[in-house]
Amino acid sequence: MPYSRIANGDSSNSAVISVHNHTGTHVDAPKHFIDEGRSISDYSPDELIFRNPLIADCPKGEAALIMPGDLQHFSHLFQSRDCLLLHTGFTKFRGEEKYRIHNPGIAPETILWIRKEYPNIRCIGIDSISISSFQHRNSGREAHKLAFVKKNDLGEPLLIIEDMKLDIIKNLIEVIVIPWQVQELDSAPCSVLAVVI
Repeated sequence: MPYSRIANGDSSNSAVISVHNHTGTHVDAPKHFIDEGRSISDYSPDELIFRNPLIADCPKGEAALIMPGDLQHFSHLFQSRDCLLLHTGFTKFRGEEKYRIHNPGIAPETILWIRKEYPNIRCIGIDSISISSFQHRNSGREAHKLAFVKKNDLGEPLLIIEDMKLDIIKNLIEVIVIPWQVQELDSAPCSVLAVVI
């Protein structure tokens, strides 16, 4: 909202921004569900660059959960990847109510399978408002916790990018996540740069 305006006799234009930190495209850090987890400001810029990402087409409709079986036919491509972006196609409903309350999500067992089998993956993104389907809230909370928990038999806790637009990206070679840098914030709105060839 406007704070000062030259047109009103002020010396400069300025505004006050008030926004929920999970608004729009945003990155969830472990502190979102694990109190002792890292906040997004704890990550160095190098940790937010993913040099071997993969966009995986995984079409999903309203309130559907992505299961391990949905990804297994191309999981051989996951071995060397550091970032997995799941393209459900649901972004076409962005701006509609169903995008917010009937979104697809990721099942807890899928998060656990990825972390056990592909510990090199440090980040998962989705073209849905959240990895937590509004219609499956308990499963969504569990999926987040499994993404963020520290355990010896799992890879490093994941970063989660939600509310992405993935349908126009081709030939992706690098992903750069640029979150708002606010101290101690569990998660933050972010810009995600796609480097393509």
